[in-house]
Amino acid sequence: MLWHRLRKNRLAMIGAIILLVLYTLSCFGGFIAPYGSNETNKYTVKYGPMLLGSFTIDKIYEVIDVDEYDNEIILPNYERKWNWFDGGIHFHDSDGQFTLRPHVHPLREFQSWDEYGESEFLLAEDRSISIPIRFFVQRQESHELFSLCGFFPIAGMTHLMGLAAEDLPTEQANLHTGLFLFGTDILGRDLWTRILYGGQVSLSVGLIGILISISIGLMIGGIAGYFGGQVDFWLMRLVELLLAIPGLYLILTLRYAIPDELSPRQTYLMIVAILAIVGWASTGRMIRGMVLSLRESEYALAAKALGGSSARVILRHLLPNTASVVIVTATLYVPYYILGEVALSFLGFGITEPDSSWGLLLKDCNVSEVLKYSPWLITPGFFIFLAVLAYNFLGDGLRDAADPRAYLGLSKKADS
Repeated sequence: MLWHRLRKNRLAMIGAIILLVLYTLSCFGGFIAPYGSNETNKYTVKYGPMLLGSFTIDKIYEVIDVDEYDNEIILPNYERKWNWFDGGIHFHDSDGQFTLRPHVHPLREFQSWDEYGESEFLLAEDRSISIPIRFFVQRQESHELFSLCGFFPIAGMTHLMGLAAEDLPTEQANLHTGLFLFGTDILGRDLWTRILYGGQVSLSVGLIGILISISIGLMIGGIAGYFGGQVDFWLMRLVELLLAIPGLYLILTLRYAIPDELSPRQTYLMIVAILAIVGWASTGRMIRGMVLSLRESEYALAAKALGGSSARVILRHLLPNTASVVIVTATLYVPYYILGEVALSFLGFGITEPDSSWGLLLKDCNVSEVLKYSPWLITPGFFIFLAVLAYNFLGDGLRDAADPRAYLGLSKKADS
């Protein structure tokens, strides 16, 4: 019945489909991404997204200078401009012939001089050359093809797409090649690759964190609600103590109490543990209220009269009857865990290099110059927004589907 009601909610189903796509992309990130998560190129730093356009170069004027022998020399001055949906990924070869296979142009360095004699290198497309994008490209080194959100990796030699070595132009000092669908970051790494690998952390933190916190909340709430008395009193005081402290400050305090000399995997587990410790209190109080009302029900009293132990009554009869509410609560709380990891990584207390997460990727955007000249670096924020919005859509749909009174009211209205 829950599924029958849920699939009638279009927003909830859209949210579920979005989440399915995001988790699939993250799990197969190593296969879908054209590069490894930490492949850097110092020549392609902060290049724009090839899916949306390209940079071209225009010669503005020439600067006349003199060399050490008092000979006049002409220094060119170039200006780089961005062209929306012009260049980047295109469908023609080097001869200008249309082809169904997508192509990209290589990137050429242009040395520009200002009126003061200072030089800089500008990177723009060389449109005289087109390089085909190949599918199922084989690499020389083994890399991750699939992992269950960062766990149980499966290695291989294949990328879904990329540039084959035999198609690349002959080596030139100022010519560079790359397939940068969403652009590159401040170290020249492919942003699309980093987003895929970062999703393995940001999306799995929410699931694992909510699983741990729900388990703790069920245990504490079930014990407090069933036994009552002093047990209930002291456990609820602990819950109120945790709820009285602002969540972000508590997270930062717990993070400061843990050493910084941790491996990336230990840091990941530490963040999950911190978010779970902070988040179980509200779930525990909710479960305690439900168990208080359920412990006097006929089936609970009958199980106790037949000699069932307290643990059996709680685990076998009381907690399973809170399942629908727990599922809805878990779905609605996952976005808070995702945003918690994002906040920690953005502030420098969470995932660190060389690992990747969506919060860590956003850390590069805390400089105004980056937002002004490299706005594509905020792309991970769009994926965070999409995941949080999808979880909220799904959670609202589950809440409505689990509430029989809402559908009872709709049926009465339809009958009238």
